[in-house]
Parts: sequence; structure tokens; C-alpha cells
Amino acid sequence: MLRLVRHVTAATITAASPPRVLQLSFHHPLSHLISSTTPNDSSSLTVYFLKKSCGLSSEAALSAASKIHLKTTKNPRFVLTLLERFGFSKPDITRIVSKRPQLLLASPDQTLQPKLDFYEGIGLSGADLARLLSRIPGLLLWSLEKRLLPNFDLLKAILHTNENVILAIKKCPRLLTSDLSNLLLPKLESLRDYGAPASVIFTLLITHPRSLIETADQFEKTFNAIKGMGMSPSTSMFAHALGVFAQLHKTTIERKLENYLSLGWSQEQVLEAFAKHPYCMTVSDEKVRRNMEFFAEKLKWGPAYVSANPVVLSLSFEKRIVARCSVLEMLASKGLVKGDVKARHLMMGEKNFIENYVIKYKGEVPEVVDAMGGNKLGLGGLKPGS
Repeated sequence: MLRLVRHVTAATITAASPPRVLQLSFHHPLSHLISSTTPNDSSSLTVYFLKKSCGLSSEAALSAASKIHLKTTKNPRFVLTLLERFGFSKPDITRIVSKRPQLLLASPDQTLQPKLDFYEGIGLSGADLARLLSRIPGLLLWSLEKRLLPNFDLLKAILHTNENVILAIKKCPRLLTSDLSNLLLPKLESLRDYGAPASVIFTLLITHPRSLIETADQFEKTFNAIKGMGMSPSTSMFAHALGVFAQLHKTTIERKLENYLSLGWSQEQVLEAFAKHPYCMTVSDEKVRRNMEFFAEKLKWGPAYVSANPVVLSLSFEKRIVARCSVLEMLASKGLVKGDVKARHLMMGEKNFIENYVIKYKGEVPEVVDAMGGNKLGLGGLKPGS
């Protein structure tokens, strides 16, 4: 049973790395440009530094300069030095400064380095950390003691490992900065009261954490809609359904339902498909129509069969559906396989399908290699009998 922690202790960062000492005497690669040739007035100096040292375009530099005014480049240069020491590339730094130029005014040792040490300590470093902060550089400005550490501890109490917490954070960085005690925990209580076990809540947090950070009213609407479908809260599909439904606007859901109905589906069949494979509601209308037309014309599958096997709607048309049907059609014409194409043939793992229908028969029907896209799959070198 899931135990919800309302009073969070100080975080234990198991993967903590030794603290880095910022050498303020570090000679920045572009510091020679910021000398007597640097413009004197604040506005010109700011734009100049943003372009020459931070890599911003003229337009981006002017935009950023409307938010900060540099009287000196000393602190900004220390900030750039710190980011470089943590492995951030020039493009990373450019994106970060462009989105949040105020970071150039932050204290490198008191504000920024403790946050960077924290992220590295929990296992979020290198390219992953650079991507995250390039998206949301404000994560370097939130209070470590009042928000980041407590939220990390709370999430770890539910997800158990640093790795799992990082997976959730990558999908929804707001998990680190939101008031989780008031925003997240009541939703988890509602799920538990409805009968969702810890495993389902775990799946929801890992795969669709945004659904648990939305407003209480929006969550209640989504939650009630899923409950109204009669889905069992004890299965992982309940978590996926709740997550998918939460990301779709009401008008989008109505449009997608209308698309299915226009293809001959009944509302009950749409609900059956959604309960088995919630992601069928994220497939584009065009793809649904194209796949259904192919299924109906080539395979004689109707809505009843497809709604019972809705995963086929999400499959790639050219790379999966057409390629595999071509292989099976060739083998059937030679009498090597019997029966019609079934949904299981399309949903089968790539490795199993290649072994059972391509490699096994390439000696008798070498064309199956090309039909399957042999060159792209690394099968181009296969020869009959090899």
C-alpha cells in the first residue's frame, strides 16, 4: 500500500559528487574581448557581452538586454565559467542565457553551484542536465532548502530510487518546483481511495506526471471521466488512460470520437479500444483513416476486429503494416504460410518477426528481405542460404 509522506526530511543524495570549487581567477576564453574595447555605457555593454560571450544573436541579445543591465561583466563571466566547468556546451549556455538572462546576475557560489551540485548528486548530469536546464533554466533559481530538496524527498518516498525520480522530472520538471503537498498528494489520496494500488500510481507518475500537476478541478473532471468508463483502477491501463485523457482538450476528444464514428465504429467500440490501448486517442485522425482503409480493403478487418486489437492503429503504416503484409503475402503465395494476416503478425516484436518470417524463408523467397526493408534493417547483406 502506498504510504504518502506529508512531512519531508532532508534529502539524502546518495550519488553526491565532491563539491566543485569555483576558481574566480579562471581566464574566460573571450575575456580578452572584454577590455578597453568594451563599450562603456550599460546598455551597449550588456548587448555586447550577450553577443560576444554568450553567443546570442543580435535580436536575442537586444531582447535579453531589456531584462538585465550589466554595469560590469565580472559576475557574468564567473557564471559562464561555472556552467562550463559543469560541462555545459556553448550552445547550451546560449539557450540558457537567452531564456533566463537574469542568471548572469546570480551569485555563482551561493545561488548556482549548490543547485548544480544537487542535480549532479541525484544523478542528473551531463547532457541530461544540460537539456533540462536549457528548457527550464529557472530551475537554478528555486530555493534548494524550501522547494527542491523537499520535493525530491517526497517523490523518492513514492518512486523509491533516484533514477525513477529523474524519469518523472524529465517528463514534468514542475514536479521539482510545485507545491507538491497541496497539489500532488491530494490527487494521490483520491486515486488510492478509489482503489488504485501503489503500482498504478507509480506508473502514472513515471509515464504521465503532468496529469497529477494540473488544477484540482481539471483533474477531477478527467478522473470522473475515466471512472465513468468503468475501467478497473487496479490495472496499469487505468494509469495510461488517465494520463492520456488529461493531455487531450475536450474538443480534441470530441473530434477524435467523431473521426472513429465516421469510419463505422460504434461509441462502445471506441471505448473498448481506449480501455485496451489508451494511446489510440493520440493517433492523428489522418493516420487512423489511412490505417483503417488499408485494414478494410486489404485485410478485410472491420471496426469490431480493430477495436479488439487497437494497438494496430498506432503502428507505422509503411515500416510496419505494409512491410509485414508484403512479406506474409509473398510467403502465402508460395504456400509457405497459411491463413490470413492477423493482428498478432503486426504487433509481434521486430526481432521475432524477422527471425520467423524473413530469415527463416529468405532462402526460398529472397524477395522477403527487400520487402521488409532489408538495407534499413541491416539485412541487406543476407543472401539466400546464408
